Amino acid sequence: MAAQPQPHINHEVHLQNSLSTFDSILTNQTSSIHHLVNQYKHSNFSQNQLKKSLNILNSSLLKNGKIVISGIGKSHKIAAKTVATMNSLGLHSALLHPTEALHGDLGILRADHGDCLILISSSGKSPELLQLLPHISLNTPIILLTNKKKSLLSQHPQIKSLLYAELPSQLTEEKIYGLTAPTISTTLCLTLADAVSISLAELFIADLNERKKIFGERHPGGAIGEAYGGSFSSSNQSSVFNTPSYSSSSLSSTSAQSSSGFSPALNPTTSLTSIDDDEETLNDLPQVIFDIGYENEIQDEILIEQVKKSKNVGNSIGFFKNEDEILQSIALYDYVIMSQRFVISIDRLKSIYRIVYEHQYEDKEKTFNELNWRIKENLVRYT
Repeated sequence: MAAQPQPHINHEVHLQNSLSTFDSILTNQTSSIHHLVNQYKHSNFSQNQLKKSLNILNSSLLKNGKIVISGIGKSHKIAAKTVATMNSLGLHSALLHPTEALHGDLGILRADHGDCLILISSSGKSPELLQLLPHISLNTPIILLTNKKKSLLSQHPQIKSLLYAELPSQLTEEKIYGLTAPTISTTLCLTLADAVSISLAELFIADLNERKKIFGERHPGGAIGEAYGGSFSSSNQSSVFNTPSYSSSSLSSTSAQSSSGFSPALNPTTSLTSIDDDEETLNDLPQVIFDIGYENEIQDEILIEQVKKSKNVGNSIGFFKNEDEILQSIALYDYVIMSQRFVISIDRLKSIYRIVYEHQYEDKEKTFNELNWRIKENLVRYT
């Protein structure tokens, strides 16, 4: 029989510790979402993979196929919620449990009907999903929603694109509170899945009024049903579903350029086997993530002491304006203090520079923008 937890002798002290942990979790959840926003604002890799994924999903729907979503454990619950969201938006979706798939439920996935598959795995190495892959038709495009850019699943030849929710090393659950209980990782995956669902609905059904009609028809009950119920009569029920204004436009068109500056999507049939050949990624390096506005109160006391003892510290009035300033700092200093408020070690700066520029884009400005973003998120408050 399992031992029962014993009551704390000093309840108030432990309650205060618990409340501090509560505050820490909310703070770090916010930091992780902020990081995700910046990731898709500045990373061309993430942008291109998103556009590629949207093309695959939209293509399946245009062929009257459906989106099948699968995951194990907490990822299965995210899959269930995402299926519910997509269906409510008029995007035909179905839930597939990977274990049940091996015992007959695989029949829900039909390549001849244009179906596609989304696998959800935070680690990118879920054994149940790896076991499932050999039984999926090669004609079924598969998208991976994950927190790991490089993994067994992301490098599998059947995976055609990534929905990547980067989880910095210092924001992992184990780093924050010593347990690997999925919380921040699931928040990132669910947030990204929600964003993809709404974006896909807009791509697939171009007209906003049509999307409102379909959404209302799919919510006859509850508060949402009450809000939409007065707008839809039974007489227009059939027309709502028979003649939606679907958009057949593909994001892969070379003329397609979004307001956010996304570059053209990749070919949806391309494999991801060459996604990232680095053994080391920024996820594996220690980081300090700023909250919105980079006004972080976190200080790395060890780093600050090292800076104070060093005789080779550079000072910058503002932030790096170009690549030459970064290279000059790397060549001359061990640490750089910016605006007398923030500091970064040159070792960390070199790691960021090397990883970003090894996969630089044709657009030099976008490459430098991503470099700037990653440097900002790794600054440590100095004063």
